[in-house]
Amino acid sequence: MNGDQHKPLGHQYALAMLDGGEARVRQLASSAGSQLTLDAFLRVQDEEPVPAFLHSALCAMSLPTKRPKDDTLPIVREDGKYALAINPRPVLQNVDGKSVMRSLGVPYGAYPRVALIYLLSQAVMNRSRDVYLGRNFTEWMRRLGYQTVSYGPRGTANLMREQVDRLLACEWQIRWDGTEADDNAFAVRDVKISNEYAGSLDRNGAFAREIRMSEAFYSHLIDHAVPLNEVAIRELKGTPTALDLYTYLAYRLPRISSEKGQVISWDQLAKHLGNEADNKRFRQTVRETMQIVSAVYPNANVDLSGRKVILHPSPAPLERKLVGAHLRLVGAASTETAPRSSVKKPVRMTLPAPVAAEPRYFFPSGTLAYGQRESAFRQIGLDKGRPWAVDDMAHAFRQGFPDIGRSRPEAEWLRVWEAFVVKYAARRANRNEE
Repeated sequence: MNGDQHKPLGHQYALAMLDGGEARVRQLASSAGSQLTLDAFLRVQDEEPVPAFLHSALCAMSLPTKRPKDDTLPIVREDGKYALAINPRPVLQNVDGKSVMRSLGVPYGAYPRVALIYLLSQAVMNRSRDVYLGRNFTEWMRRLGYQTVSYGPRGTANLMREQVDRLLACEWQIRWDGTEADDNAFAVRDVKISNEYAGSLDRNGAFAREIRMSEAFYSHLIDHAVPLNEVAIRELKGTPTALDLYTYLAYRLPRISSEKGQVISWDQLAKHLGNEADNKRFRQTVRETMQIVSAVYPNANVDLSGRKVILHPSPAPLERKLVGAHLRLVGAASTETAPRSSVKKPVRMTLPAPVAAEPRYFFPSGTLAYGQRESAFRQIGLDKGRPWAVDDMAHAFRQGFPDIGRSRPEAEWLRVWEAFVVKYAARRANRNEE
């Protein structure tokens, strides 16, 4: 472990797990860690990943972490080729027995982030605009991972209810210029997550058990959903900056193709995370936050130690193996499989698989319009996905496929790619007929 002390705690735990198992991890945590990061690391390593999803726009640009001074004003996030605007629209409410139009304000803090991930995950996984919340607000809160639900003036239920009302009353605008080789420009204007949502209470005063997403937002979500791990979200649900850093890394790292990684400034990262603190405080906050984020996403290979932020290509969060190049150099000798944690369902840890006899590849990272290896993928797109553009389908595939960062035999990639293309073409054709 010499030389690893500068690494975030999650990376140190992962190396300890690879080298000595859970006992080594606990020994390290007793001197260098905390119970919070230790429990988060062990739970994420023990539990099977549960797919969750968030729109790429909200991974790249975040909601406010705190209540703005004037929360009725639109929030605009912009960083070069990308922009996100959230506009709090007024809604009809009953105030002292009178119907008035009132702006609820923009959503902020951890609650709307957790709610948004749940709503979007349900829509993506069920391939439906209709999202079931629960029989009552307590049930829904527990679905979100809040085991203790209180109903006082500052209780968790009322705080969540307020933020959900704010979230679903807003209109959204998203712009992406698509200047990278594997990206396509898009713009979505003046849409709401749900056109039919009129507050957390229905006309009879009961909890609204189901919402229906607007067609515009749902259609765009399906093509731009970023895979996350719900187990990790549960561990981070109380800290908005941790949720933002996790979702940003989950979106950005698997998309980096250069082995040298990508360098961004701290100012750029601050824009992505919507943090308005001074530079010195922001760096300190992010470095501290990375301790818990690295515990739930140890494969995230990012260097926050210098004057610049260095992002390295990393597997998606749903990859359970500790495979990041920063954790185990390719070809390095591995120890025997270590016992897993007893925090939850005890299972054996899976170490990186040995190199298979059959060559393994990553899904092509650039355009499929040319290239010898790309030709097989291109032909499937032309044959099975007509008349839709092959690169548009490839972009949607990279966004929505949970294990896009994992290497596979060529034949397996072609098989899952063909299945996706067939479904993509059918879905787009049905959408045009509606």
